[in-house]
Amino acid sequence: MQRLTLSYVAGYLIVGGIGFLVAPNVALRLLLSNGAYGDIMPRVVGMFILVLGGLIFQFARGRDYRYYLYSTLARSFIVLVLTALYFRARDPLFLVLDAIILIGLLPSIYIAVQSARVGSECSRNRKPPNERLKLAAARSPK
Repeated sequence: MQRLTLSYVAGYLIVGGIGFLVAPNVALRLLLSNGAYGDIMPRVVGMFILVLGGLIFQFARGRDYRYYLYSTLARSFIVLVLTALYFRARDPLFLVLDAIILIGLLPSIYIAVQSARVGSECSRNRKPPNERLKLAAARSPK
């Protein structure tokens, strides 16, 4: 499931990055933007989004989930900032971006909570190190 949610993130970042880099006005219209963002800055944002999408894609491809929790926290922060920007600018672009991110974020939060539960159950069932040493010493031949 982690791979699926990271693949979703990589997908929207790569597609969005290409859109902002190649055709920023079309991308902004598709995202229901009513703001004026010029021609250069959306392309710069597209460059960064495309590179970040490639990085996330490599994590998903390599099944490297060490930064999964951080990516979930980072996307939560992004949703908060985009929501605040919406209330400041009243541009629907920010709500559309929120929706795109939330589609992948909600399953990621569920996965993070489930992983934390499994981790806490494993640590509760584990014996302290000194107990393990005593058991190992008792089993070893003298």
